[in-house]
Amino acid sequence: MAFNHHGARSSTLLFLFAWAGLATGETLPEKAASQIKIREPGENTPTAVDPYPLAAAGWGPEAGNGMYVSRWVEDWTGMRKAGNAKPLKAIPLGDKASLTLSAELRLRYDDFGNAYALGGKDYRQGLMRGILGADLRVHPNLRVYGELGTGQVKNDREIATANFQNNASLQQLFVEARGHLGDTLVGAMIGRQEFADGPRQLLSLSDGPNIHRTWNGLRLYVHGQRFRIGAFKFNVTRLNGGSFDEEINFDESIEGINAGFVVSPNNYLEPFWIHSENPVFRSGGTIGQDDRDTLGMRLWGRRGNLKYDWTIARQTGSYTDRDIDAWGLFFVQSVALSDSGWKPRFNAHIDVASGGGAYVTGSLKDFNPLYASSNYLGEGQFLSLGNLLLVAPGISASPTTRSNVSIEYGFARRLDENDAVYAGGMRAYAGTQSVPGHDIGAVFRLVASLSTDRHTTFFLNYEHLQAGDVLRRAGLPSSSYVAIGTTYRF
Repeated sequence: MAFNHHGARSSTLLFLFAWAGLATGETLPEKAASQIKIREPGENTPTAVDPYPLAAAGWGPEAGNGMYVSRWVEDWTGMRKAGNAKPLKAIPLGDKASLTLSAELRLRYDDFGNAYALGGKDYRQGLMRGILGADLRVHPNLRVYGELGTGQVKNDREIATANFQNNASLQQLFVEARGHLGDTLVGAMIGRQEFADGPRQLLSLSDGPNIHRTWNGLRLYVHGQRFRIGAFKFNVTRLNGGSFDEEINFDESIEGINAGFVVSPNNYLEPFWIHSENPVFRSGGTIGQDDRDTLGMRLWGRRGNLKYDWTIARQTGSYTDRDIDAWGLFFVQSVALSDSGWKPRFNAHIDVASGGGAYVTGSLKDFNPLYASSNYLGEGQFLSLGNLLLVAPGISASPTTRSNVSIEYGFARRLDENDAVYAGGMRAYAGTQSVPGHDIGAVFRLVASLSTDRHTTFFLNYEHLQAGDVLRRAGLPSSSYVAIGTTYRF
């Protein structure tokens, strides 16, 4: 595994790495250490040890019942000590060593109508994800985590990309060393790993496909009770469809620094900087080298009946031989209408991402959503966070403690009518750059889930893009997407 160095950026990363190395080198005097309260792993759920509020620690999305979508986050040793662990969790291997096994099976059926706004392009697809993971904790301060994955497609297997059709892949294999300096947690993770520490409009696990996106490199973190800081330097994993034939793509990378601060109970401020390099970024009708710096701030949390998640980001850099001048604003909020019964909430998100320059000379102003969550704007991939203004109000409710239903209706417009309308992956809708108007259309989404127990969840997702003036003038029809499936996690 190799790393390229970039002046001051790499110096910062190496400084933090040296700091993190203290986790396994220096310890506090015994008297001082005895006066510090280190939180223990959860006794009833696999809650990890972290002095910073766990929901804001940057470990990725939660899956419910103390489990995480990235299974390496979980710590079952507290449940084993309390006698509450399930079989194959925190299996004792000696005085301080233990082994935890995990698994995931996801089955999904997709139905596309006029996929990608192409008339008559209808298709159906069965999908299967299988994951096996092993967490070997040699010592409370040292562990190795590994994960194998497979993805299977029922129809059109020969044209499916490797993140959907994949016989077998080494999803993750990393070493983590961590320890405490006083009540501050310091750690380092090196190897192949999942990473989703940041706004989901920019960084995600890519949970829509069968195979998650993974990275190869180094992650450092320092977590206190009211602050956290992290640094990372990664190259993406290039998947191939065979068995264990994935490679490290040294041409596509991200590196950066992020932080978090508790501004008040349950409210957090998170500044971030991400440097990304992508040799195959799509801009309008061209594909080329995109070197971009994304500097931004996220403020999120809850206050009374209000939940909110607001992000602002500024992008500079170069695309081929052109300067980049782009920005994005993402405001997500919801208000509880009642704390009893179905517990309805009014939801709304407002997304604004700059556009322009893809089909003319001068600066490129199209925002790059980097590795955004596909679920954020919909698995149908009707829209992308580029040249977009989307206002989407909705309502959600929980008919039972284990079920949830949400509905939203979004109004989509483009900012620059001389630029295209973009679908997922910044794929331009053909001809939209050549027609006037701003009205893209309306997007309806219905999402429902039901958990029958702490391991099994059933889900339904329906999305419909009603073509507006711009799409109709370009000769493009309305589109729809339906998905139904189940996920089992052990």
